Amino acid sequence: MQPRYITQSSSGSSPWQLVGWYASPINIGLAVRVASLSSTWQIDVTMDDPTGVFPSSAGPTIFQSSQLGGPAGSSVNAIGAIAQPIAAWRVTNNSTGGSVTVSALQAGVG
Repeated sequence: MQPRYITQSSSGSSPWQLVGWYASPINIGLAVRVASLSSTWQIDVTMDDPTGVFPSSAGPTIFQSSQLGGPAGSSVNAIGAIAQPIAAWRVTNNSTGGSVTVSALQAGVG
């Protein structure tokens, strides 16, 4: 897989980024860069296929990833890896000022 770059420049969440969940083992490296200290962010993950049918009408179940160096709502750059199987991830920018960019690379997917 080529590196994927996702920028969320306003408050809200990026589109879901599907991962190759068939790869074994799962290993997705994520680096988060904030444009200013006023940008707070979090990485969300789901075990559900966000493009498919969900067990509930509310959509995919969303979990906050705790695998990166910054806590949820962090305003600092961070790097980390997700090693448990997930179906998709997204970045959420919790502030109205500044942007958040994620560089993602999944090992074992060519």
